[in-house]
Amino acid sequence: MFKKKKIRKLNKKSEMYDIDLMEELDYYQKPKQKKGIDQKVIIGCAIGFIVIFGLLLSPVFAAKNIVANGAAKYSAAELCQMIGFSEGDNIIFFSKSKAAQILEQDPYIADAKLSCRWPDTLVIDVTERKVRGYVPYMGSYLYIDEAGRVLDVQDACREAAPMVKGLSFGSFTLGEVIPVENPEALSVVLQVSQLMEKYELLDLVVEIDVSNPKSIYAYVNQVQIILGNMENGDTKIRYMAEIMKTIPKEDRGTLDLGELDKPNGTVVFRYLT
Repeated sequence: MFKKKKIRKLNKKSEMYDIDLMEELDYYQKPKQKKGIDQKVIIGCAIGFIVIFGLLLSPVFAAKNIVANGAAKYSAAELCQMIGFSEGDNIIFFSKSKAAQILEQDPYIADAKLSCRWPDTLVIDVTERKVRGYVPYMGSYLYIDEAGRVLDVQDACREAAPMVKGLSFGSFTLGEVIPVENPEALSVVLQVSQLMEKYELLDLVVEIDVSNPKSIYAYVNQVQIILGNMENGDTKIRYMAEIMKTIPKEDRGTLDLGELDKPNGTVVFRYLT
């Protein structure tokens, strides 16, 4: 006969005691230490940063050349003066975005972008607005672009562009479009100036009168040109360009292009003696 082994039964109280003892031992057990970053790595990174920073500040990146693209109104030196940059300045740490914003505050500059050409050249790319006409105003002349924006105010007309008459306005803001009381007349001016640029007439036209947008006049040398309205503006300006090349500067007369609005309209030139 096999003897039955006695199995010791633990009461509930003993089990709870054992569990508490194990938890207490776990609490006092030393936590495993995490491996820290190698000091050699930290020192190496610090040295590398110092070397790179020192290189960026070195004369290697000091500006020796300044290039201005798209600039006709201003020279490279004048653009640099606007943004406070000189040869020898560091091209890396110079704020090119802020400099572009400063340049674009000038009415003549529509867009500006600055970049680096490694290792020692600063490149300034600008898109300039062009003078397309002059508007008389209280003894002075407003220089306007193709959008009617005031670029400058001078006491004389110094660039080859037509005088614009017939716009009604009380005030203006430099760098903004003229707030005319007759917007149709301004629209006509813009259309005419764009077409005259297309057919290379801006240097020849002396005056544009848009007092009546339905009856527009232009003057080239000593010839009065009757354009009428601008419904067939492209055709009229094209004829104007072709005919004016054949008329001597000393000749006086009237070139009537208003009839081109009609199906079988003709062009008439009348000499004045």
